[in-house]
Amino acid sequence: MQSAATAVVVLFLLSGFADCAAEDVERITIVGLFPSEDSVEQMAFELAIHKVNLDPTLSNDVKLEGRVEIVDIDDGYQTSKIVCESLESGVGAIFGPAGYESSVIVQSICDSMEIPHIETHWKMNLRQQPNYYINVYPDPVVLSRGYTAIVRDMDWTSFTLLYQRDEGLARLQHLIQDYSGLTKLSDTELSAITIIKLSENYDYRPMLKEVKKSLESHIVLDCDTDIILTVLGQAEDVGLMDDYHSFIITSLDAHTIDYGHLQFKRTNITAVKLIDPSSPTVTNIMADLEFVQQRMNLNMEVFRAETITVNALLMFDAVNVYAKALRGIGGTKAIKAEPNSCANRSITGWSSGFSLINFMRVVETDGLTGKLRFDQDSGYRNYFTLEMVELTNTGFKKIGVWDPQKEMSYTRTRNQMLDDLVNANMNKTFIVASKITEPYMMLKEDHKNRVGNDKYEGYVVDLIHMISEEINITYEFKLRNDGNGKKDKKTGKWDGLIGEVHELRADLAVCDLTITHDRRTAVDFTTPFMNLGISILFSKPKEPETNLFSFTQPLSFHVWVYTATAYLGLSIILYILARITPNEWQNPHPCASEPEELENSLSLINCLWFSLGSILCQGSEVLPRAFSTRVCASMWWFFALIVTQSYTANWTAFLTSSRKESAIKRVEDLDKQSTIKYGCVRGQSTAGFFENSDVNLYQKMYSVMETYGDTVMMYDNKQGVDRVKKEREAYAFFMESSTIEYEVQRNCDLTEVGTWLDNKAYGIAMPFNAPHRTAVSMALLKLSESGKLMELKDKWWSVSEDKMCPIPKKDSAELDVNEVGGMFVILILGCMLGFLFSLLEFLWNIRKVAVAEKLSPWEAFKLELKFVLKCHHSTKPVRHTTYSDEPSSED
Repeated sequence: MQSAATAVVVLFLLSGFADCAAEDVERITIVGLFPSEDSVEQMAFELAIHKVNLDPTLSNDVKLEGRVEIVDIDDGYQTSKIVCESLESGVGAIFGPAGYESSVIVQSICDSMEIPHIETHWKMNLRQQPNYYINVYPDPVVLSRGYTAIVRDMDWTSFTLLYQRDEGLARLQHLIQDYSGLTKLSDTELSAITIIKLSENYDYRPMLKEVKKSLESHIVLDCDTDIILTVLGQAEDVGLMDDYHSFIITSLDAHTIDYGHLQFKRTNITAVKLIDPSSPTVTNIMADLEFVQQRMNLNMEVFRAETITVNALLMFDAVNVYAKALRGIGGTKAIKAEPNSCANRSITGWSSGFSLINFMRVVETDGLTGKLRFDQDSGYRNYFTLEMVELTNTGFKKIGVWDPQKEMSYTRTRNQMLDDLVNANMNKTFIVASKITEPYMMLKEDHKNRVGNDKYEGYVVDLIHMISEEINITYEFKLRNDGNGKKDKKTGKWDGLIGEVHELRADLAVCDLTITHDRRTAVDFTTPFMNLGISILFSKPKEPETNLFSFTQPLSFHVWVYTATAYLGLSIILYILARITPNEWQNPHPCASEPEELENSLSLINCLWFSLGSILCQGSEVLPRAFSTRVCASMWWFFALIVTQSYTANWTAFLTSSRKESAIKRVEDLDKQSTIKYGCVRGQSTAGFFENSDVNLYQKMYSVMETYGDTVMMYDNKQGVDRVKKEREAYAFFMESSTIEYEVQRNCDLTEVGTWLDNKAYGIAMPFNAPHRTAVSMALLKLSESGKLMELKDKWWSVSEDKMCPIPKKDSAELDVNEVGGMFVILILGCMLGFLFSLLEFLWNIRKVAVAEKLSPWEAFKLELKFVLKCHHSTKPVRHTTYSDEPSSED
């Protein structure tokens, strides 16, 4: 490459030829102040001048002549001396310098001499706005707004700011103020923003380790371009360059660096830049510059849109803005750079300076850094566009654009974003943390003979397999045995599955993992894959003991004996009273007015029958007639009424109380009693529900559980289920309804009591801002909508028909045969007794027939049996005997 001095010589020669051809063209000298020779900014300055001079649309009557001065940006006196010497020969504008102190001195001189002062570096707005000042670099306030919009657009709720210089805090002032208003989530959680200054010895590992330890995954890096790779390399050494850490680099030259192997890392690195190489304006300008380089026989490979620094781009745009202003005011009057002297106070300044600077502040043009527009009061550039680019395997990829008016807009669709996420998940083995819990994760019977994921089975195994097929990932299970995860109140650290994800040792965590507020502050969750609530696991009530003669239990044995004694005593008394009173003796033949004998219907047998019919509420054809016997019968009826009604009432109550009924029906019943203890798994989401609840009942129950401590609080669900089965109707266990449903299906002695105490869900945990969160959530939604999640639950929750619990009887007052079978026994015994007496009567009648008919007993038996077997006969002939076997009435 030829030196910049050679380029200037060639430029001057061409300008000389132009002067010979057109002597009326005025030359205006512009001075560029640069810290070193042959810098890219200097090349851009010279190249822009030559392009302007060759472009007839920019300068017809005026040609630019560039003068390069090398200054020490920290030496204000030297800089002012060089500027004053330049002004003596006539200068149309001063470009630079980069140093703050030198810039202030140069600006003071330019204001006095009415010379436009143009800068291309970051500089804070001054309280007193200079009159002859233009800065092509984006306004610091507006630029800070752009950084804030980009961070907000990435949904960062907190971040760590690593900065190199104090001016970086001023450059990001709007971003810092925007996040400083956020408060801490808890005493152990990170603030919304943590600010750390990079050390000056270039060893950033100690502070990067602190960032790693803080578990903050978002980092804003504000530093010089030449140390970006050093910081990122040391970040890789401490483990910050992984899937779950994201970097935003504020340097506008970040895209010019060769990141080497870092671009193949899975870390999200986002940068911003002012130039869009694919825009038509940039394409045309770069084509023109290539023509200029060929004409001047220059080799400026460094001046390429993809790699040139932002200050060089801004220098090129600054010269073009100046040339447009010259063109704008050149149509109304002649422009000539007039000599000035810093020592001569009588000189009023350049006559065209005021018009030129005002025109530059109102001009709008398109350059390499996009559209240029300036604040008319301060001269700062208040309109520009920030290209938001993301580092990929093939380099930086444009993902969005921000400008002060339209704010953020994207250059890729949502589907393209999802495709990028899916592609990012390829070629990676996801670590899935889980634990052995039925039916979510179980070891196969022959797991010792298997390796890897093939050792496991269960709901979680199938769920992760289906998700992996949806998003095309590979995975490996990692087991934990210390629960789902709880936070140590002293150290603030999480254990269990949540701890694995929180410490970035696992990409996913899935089991019976409830989504809670506390866990959500430590990890992120996908959309739920199962809805549930807290319920009560309790043992089914014992089957009541059945008694064949349970119908006798409403009355005690003594009452039955006393009742039977009263029955016999009343019958005998009634018989005696009927014998005593004359009113019970009646004429057996009503047609005979003067009967020879009287008859008493209340025999002992009839009295027993009457008393029995009365107490059984059946009545009798024999009734007392005398006043005395009726009084006695009335008292018996009253007694029978009380006994039968008392028996009926007691038996109804007995049947009701002996039904199979649980000791508790809802959670309030547990609080009202003291015999049944209750508990839950210590330190897990169920315990957290009671501890953090605002309901007085739940707070009181949690206090009771804490009082009993380990005697009621379990370490896992299995321990709680075993205790419920062991201590029947003496212990109740709070757990998730989904697990209760699984246990009840397999343990016929268990049941779910009451309704859900709350409504929550299981989700898959993952680190904050995990790149695969959206893909996994979309896969879960797809599985849910297709019904596969329900099918999967049925697969692992249901049991085969031969193992299903018998369908329970309806909760009614139905009596089982085991309870009332005694009545059938009595009925059968009564029938057998009646049959026995009937047989005796039959044999006695055979004896009488044999005597009357003078037959043998066998012949008489056959004769009577033959008649009995003729069932169609309903009449029987009377056998007359010569003597009567009936006893006399006097017997």
